[in-house]
Amino acid sequence: MRIVITGAAGFLGSHLSRYFINKGHSVIGIDNFITGHIGNISDLFKTKKFEFIDYNVTNYIHVSGKVDAVLHFASPASPIDYLKFPIPTLKVGALGTYRALGFAKAKKAIFMIASTSEVYGDPLINPQAETYWGNVNPIGYRGCYSDDTEILTKNGWISFSSVTKNDAVITLNNEGFLEYNRPDEIIKERYKGELIKFSSAKIDLLVTPNHKMYTRKRNSKNFELIEAFQSIRWERSEMLKNGKWKGKENEWFYLPLVKNSKSKQIEKIKMDIWLEFFGYFITEGCSYLRNRTQIINKKTYFTKVFTVLISQSKKSSEKRNKIRECLKKLGFKYYEENAQFKILSKQLYTHLKQFGKSKQKYIPKEFLMLSQRQLQILFNAMMLGDGSWDKRKYYSSSPNLLNNMQEILLKIGMCGTIKEKDKEKGTYTIFILSDKKKDFLTPQYPKRKIEKYDGYVYCVNVPNHIIYVRRNGIPLWCGNCYDEAKRYAEALTMAYHRYHQMPVRIVRIFNTYGPNMRLQDGRAVPNFMVQALKNKPITVYGKGKQTRSLCYVSDLISGIYKLLQSNINTPVNIGNPHEVSILELAQTIKKLTKSKSRIIFKPLPQDDPQVRRPDISIAKSKLEWQPKISLEEGLKETVKYFKKAL
Repeated sequence: MRIVITGAAGFLGSHLSRYFINKGHSVIGIDNFITGHIGNISDLFKTKKFEFIDYNVTNYIHVSGKVDAVLHFASPASPIDYLKFPIPTLKVGALGTYRALGFAKAKKAIFMIASTSEVYGDPLINPQAETYWGNVNPIGYRGCYSDDTEILTKNGWISFSSVTKNDAVITLNNEGFLEYNRPDEIIKERYKGELIKFSSAKIDLLVTPNHKMYTRKRNSKNFELIEAFQSIRWERSEMLKNGKWKGKENEWFYLPLVKNSKSKQIEKIKMDIWLEFFGYFITEGCSYLRNRTQIINKKTYFTKVFTVLISQSKKSSEKRNKIRECLKKLGFKYYEENAQFKILSKQLYTHLKQFGKSKQKYIPKEFLMLSQRQLQILFNAMMLGDGSWDKRKYYSSSPNLLNNMQEILLKIGMCGTIKEKDKEKGTYTIFILSDKKKDFLTPQYPKRKIEKYDGYVYCVNVPNHIIYVRRNGIPLWCGNCYDEAKRYAEALTMAYHRYHQMPVRIVRIFNTYGPNMRLQDGRAVPNFMVQALKNKPITVYGKGKQTRSLCYVSDLISGIYKLLQSNINTPVNIGNPHEVSILELAQTIKKLTKSKSRIIFKPLPQDDPQVRRPDISIAKSKLEWQPKISLEEGLKETVKYFKKAL
């Protein structure tokens, strides 16, 4: 057989290459040395059965001549690598798998993908069979929004850190209509590494590399979810900023009655009329209570005057006429004084005083659930009060009202961007984007930038997978993160198998150790080995009760070889079912190295799996494979390697 192995200079890739060559096969190794090392394969260059290509497999793969099998093992594998190389890790898992599958299809070769036991997450069952779907935080520290991003919910804009499973999040369904979904999952992760930044007048987002942007590529009719790390032509791809909203039509608004009112009370008002009046009031109005003292026939009388005012300059006769016509329909007696309309009504005052003074004004939630038509009435009235002459800007000193306006704009098919406060005027500005120009509501993305980040990242998983978010006042539709690279790679591999009838193999690799592991790999065995051999404290996280199942590398490689020769197209666990606690592992390594190190304990990292043990029933029954090397025997061989490597 002539076999292509990606990641050939890595820990597993180098052992695979050597194993196949020893079996008489020819190997073409591909690696770009992001985590692989030339020393792992230096001896293989002496044989004619080994060829090597220094290449990044996220680009198109080309190898001349016949190829019988493609083994895609290229991927940084340790937690340290994920943080140091987040974008390459995700690219090789997603785009690299796509390239390798296409190459195998063109060569009519068997395709094998190196998956991982990480797809099971922190499992709720032990051991884990291939049929178990897992208990996964599907994005972990590899996919979310920066901590200064907000999300639109039924309760308005809130920070991601405040979201609960009771919050109804506004989402976009596949027909382009707005819906509310409660989160299936809420994610909060510590993240240190690179984020991707999209920044322009139309977008301001800082996301992890595998975060799914809601994007329409150039010459495409439809929007799709595309990871931020993907090398598409972002500057010619479009984002989306509006949506369609149904809401509900209410015919009447019921105004609460009050006791001891001497003036006329009105129990219900046509909702359309009330919305128009409320729009004028919330932007140009106020309510106040004045205590008036009168002396009549030498007697002093104290009375309370309940007043509602709406201001509008006499210079704006058209605007005054609109307000006047609305007040006539409203039904309350009103007076015109200079640049004001005045209504003396305890009933109206009592209801309207709750909406606050100028900097605390807001729109009640129930109004924001109304139909697009009725929200348009409210919007038009608010714009008459505090909108610009060209209807492209809206001004307010109330942050709550600005947030409400931004939601209204979305629901009437528009969008608004909140800009910083004008310190002299004491107001904020919303720049309104409409459909008058195509690029307003579907503007193009800017060029991406990379930004260092050290903090928490957040996300939610919702059924529609598309959520309305904003950062620094700029909103747009964006995806949530519900796939990670290995799970995506498995799904893509199975899609090629089902659609193209390609022969595929999926090996789910459990914890493996042995020679050629990097000293600074970051996983338990190399960490403990290096610390013990240097007589430094051996670091155990938590109490060390979490368990792992460790398979010696030669056992794993023989299992992979048997899987490749089989006809099994579904995932197969390859690992050692013998379970050992992390503390026991540390103690064993200390004993084998005759180390003077002491074992110290540190806090357990978030999402660290408590158990990890494979169910290898399929491998035993269908491949006639099971591991042969005991833990102590394998660790002895590994100690020999680490002593030479240090």
